[in-house]
Amino acid sequence: MKFRFLLMAVLCVFVAASAGAGSSDIPRILLVGDSWPGFMQILRSFDTVIQEYPNLAGYGQRGSRTCEIGVMADEFDTPSYLDVVREELLTYPTIDIVHVSLGGNDFLHRSNWSPSMPPEQLQAFVDDVNAHLASVIDFILSVRPNIRVGLCGYDFAHHTMGGATSEQVNAVWAQYEQSKLALVQGNPRAFYIHNLGLMQYHYGITEATPPIPAHSVPLPGGYAQNYVPMPGGNPAYFTPLSALMDKDIHLTMEGYDILARRCIDEFYGEWMSWPAVMEILPLEASKAPTAQFRVTFSQAVSGVDATDFAVNGVSAGIVTAVNGSGAVYTVTVDLNSEVGPAQLVLLDDGTIADTGGKPLGGPGAGNGGFTHNGPISYADPALDGPDDFDGAMYSLDRSLAPAAWMFGNQPFTPDLCDVNGGSISISPPGIVGNGMLDSFEEGVISACLENPALDCSATGGITHAIVAAAWQRNYAQMHSDLGGDGNRFDKMIPGVETLLAGMMTEGDFGSSRLPVLLMGAVSVFIQLPAGTSVPDPANYTLLGEYLGPNGDADGDGSTNRQEYDFFMPMGGRAMYVMAVLDPAMTPQNTCANSTGGIYNPGVPFCLSVPDPVNLPGGFEWRKDGVPLSNDAVLSGTHWRELHIHALRVSDSGDYTCVYDDGHKVFGPVNVTVREEKVPASGNLGLLAISAALALVGARVLRRCAAAKTAN
Repeated sequence: MKFRFLLMAVLCVFVAASAGAGSSDIPRILLVGDSWPGFMQILRSFDTVIQEYPNLAGYGQRGSRTCEIGVMADEFDTPSYLDVVREELLTYPTIDIVHVSLGGNDFLHRSNWSPSMPPEQLQAFVDDVNAHLASVIDFILSVRPNIRVGLCGYDFAHHTMGGATSEQVNAVWAQYEQSKLALVQGNPRAFYIHNLGLMQYHYGITEATPPIPAHSVPLPGGYAQNYVPMPGGNPAYFTPLSALMDKDIHLTMEGYDILARRCIDEFYGEWMSWPAVMEILPLEASKAPTAQFRVTFSQAVSGVDATDFAVNGVSAGIVTAVNGSGAVYTVTVDLNSEVGPAQLVLLDDGTIADTGGKPLGGPGAGNGGFTHNGPISYADPALDGPDDFDGAMYSLDRSLAPAAWMFGNQPFTPDLCDVNGGSISISPPGIVGNGMLDSFEEGVISACLENPALDCSATGGITHAIVAAAWQRNYAQMHSDLGGDGNRFDKMIPGVETLLAGMMTEGDFGSSRLPVLLMGAVSVFIQLPAGTSVPDPANYTLLGEYLGPNGDADGDGSTNRQEYDFFMPMGGRAMYVMAVLDPAMTPQNTCANSTGGIYNPGVPFCLSVPDPVNLPGGFEWRKDGVPLSNDAVLSGTHWRELHIHALRVSDSGDYTCVYDDGHKVFGPVNVTVREEKVPASGNLGLLAISAALALVGARVLRRCAAAKTAN
């Protein structure tokens, strides 16, 4: 049951927030550890809350690769996890805060604690967990001298253990948290953040009789109060259920925002207010025997001179000039006649400070050093417009990485993602789709939007105009349902609006119900933000008869699923999308003609490359040597069967087909379409036509007159 609640919670955050603000901000915080930082990463708690602090705007978080829901301290204290932490710190050299939360799963699920456990047995367990925790912290601090660790404590849970009362569980939980405080006390670069009773303080204790209102219990003691009181809140009660998304230990979105504020107010806000180096960029205009570098600080600083730098990569390279002011400086280096690449290193000797006197990197020398040279890419790949379904899937895959095991490590990348139109599986964990890759289904929508000339109406199929109108309405409606501009939902997973609007546009029952189910689940676990609502399919244009698995986009009589099963193994997405929008491309041959001839205009005509053919090898039809493209009359121009739905005189010519990866040519086949004959021509013809029309008109008048007389 606990797993079911937790999986549903993850499914909630699948659509519950996003990284829009944080995806391109300069990262200063790396989240590391278990489900608490994992959910804060998925929900982008720091990215959101940081915007409330004007002096911190523009900073953000990372953590998709360094958090895992359910991980234990002894598991994390291994190279498979720690090496990823190192990689992220090297990839993002501006990160100087590592937010760590570990050990909760060990205690709740591995300790087997009960009130009857001998104290020495409990202490041995705690010592073992903390030894791994200390090892993780030491590893992180060894990566760079400017890194500080915030060891984030847990709040009271709502988790029963060993038949104990809530007060007994809270007491041993507090004992465990006090051991973590002792673990880092005295470490100048690692600090404990106390949260026991934090949710009781903010939410009140509704389970008490009478209920205890918010702000009526003590706030947990912080660093400035020497952590007194510890614990805060009222240890006789668990954390209120209103603060938990799973009725166990995981906070709501609002709860994690409160936790993020607590961390910022305790330490992170001050740490990020200290000046720091954001970039050292070699300038391309540099020429031997000198090199120039642009050094950018987080804010205006003074005291920057040649003694603050060293040169690596060239022997006896020296800094000859430092020019600039404020936050940007240009440093010139004498390469000592060498041509090898030079690396400029900023040495924090304590002489650089901001306008308020705050030293670079904070108190103490060496806290603000910076070695990375070159441009730094912070932004996640941007979506290429609102219908960038592939980009949205990559975003989903990155965002849900901390919870990957809960989906059976099911990837959400375009080449593997299949969540649309299916169901949620608890055992084994995962989302079971409809058997068609989502990127193929949504690729049809993109193809329709990108081709204004698309028109399959002659066969009862879809048109560009139909899809464009539906997409415009559906995307706007989903944007509104998720809260409009700046909504929290599109913060967590950039492109979530694209994915959900795509499901609505596909429009079959399985597709259109998934956004409803997901948003409905969100509303059960968290309070929907203001302006947010569960999507109602009645407000959307559903194109299931065209775009659903059992629909027929091109009206050729074969369902989209039938064409998927036939064409996808042959040529992947490109061939499937082409086939599902081309009435001439069907799983079965419909044309048996391989010869030309003389034809009257207006009749249908087809040409087929005879067997044997290599279907995956591709086809390109040409007329008089010029490649053909599908239009309102032509179809199958890139399939073995070319169809001309109504011959025109202009269709006369020699037809060839290059196929089998360009190695073979069928044809030429000559097609001649007769000129249409006008019954009469010239002035005499016009006179004859006029006379005939006049005669017909006279007969009609006489017939009408006779009818009136008879009446």
